[in-house]
Amino acid sequence: MHVLTKIFIVLVTLLAIFLVPLIVVYAYNDDAYRARYQSAQAEAQAARDALASTESRHGAVESRLDRQLHEARSEVRNLERSRNEALQQVGQLESRLTASEALKADIQSELQKLVANIESGTELTNSLVGELRTLRQEAMACERQNVELDEALRDTSSQLEVAMAAQRALQEELQRMAEENAAAMNQISQYVARFGAIADDRRDEEVVPDRTLTTTVTRVRRSADQVLIEIGAGSRDGVQEGWTMTIGRGSQFLANVRIIEVDVNRSTGRVVLEDEGRGLVDVGDIVQSWAGMD
Repeated sequence: MHVLTKIFIVLVTLLAIFLVPLIVVYAYNDDAYRARYQSAQAEAQAARDALASTESRHGAVESRLDRQLHEARSEVRNLERSRNEALQQVGQLESRLTASEALKADIQSELQKLVANIESGTELTNSLVGELRTLRQEAMACERQNVELDEALRDTSSQLEVAMAAQRALQEELQRMAEENAAAMNQISQYVARFGAIADDRRDEEVVPDRTLTTTVTRVRRSADQVLIEIGAGSRDGVQEGWTMTIGRGSQFLANVRIIEVDVNRSTGRVVLEDEGRGLVDVGDIVQSWAGMD
């Protein structure tokens, strides 16, 4: 075989070796770019949806701002009317002041004519000046009183709004408490209808708890005729034999437990009123007593 032919075969083989990985990489990148293109299209659609939602919210904000602007303009018109009324009052006071000044000028002119009677003229001038000052002081006092009355009116209006809000809150709280009371009475009625009155299970050896206590169930022992549990509280916590305590899980009532044995830091009790429909007592359930309640 010719040497050039061999060289050509070697070159073709090398070219094939280098081209195959390139083709594989291109095929892989083509799928990756296609996936990225589809992902970019999805992101663009999401961006368009977000833009439409933003435009909708923007329209709602513009509507609200237009309403607020209309209300503000109405308030400005009211304030302008109040300002015009105040300006009218100021104009009236200025007119009175001008008239007083004119009166003072007339008096001074008369005083110049009555030079011979200087003492009488001086007394008359002082009297008129005192009246003018009194008028000015009365005008300033009226203005201050007007401002104070406006502030008192605003304070009274604010207090009235707070009182009305508090009254509404109290009415809502009263309604809620009435509904909760009705629901509680309904639950008690259902409980009594199903299990009988709680007082029916009392015995002479029961002791009314003298303190409010919360602990947990640490051990449960079940047999064919009774269920005994241990709780993490004992005589050092004030627990006494004969106590009847309530067992619950969260806000769910499970059963009662009557304490039959008390140790220093733990107590044993017999479970009563347990029902599978509510759930069986287990380790970790909350055990509570309330002072004065058995």
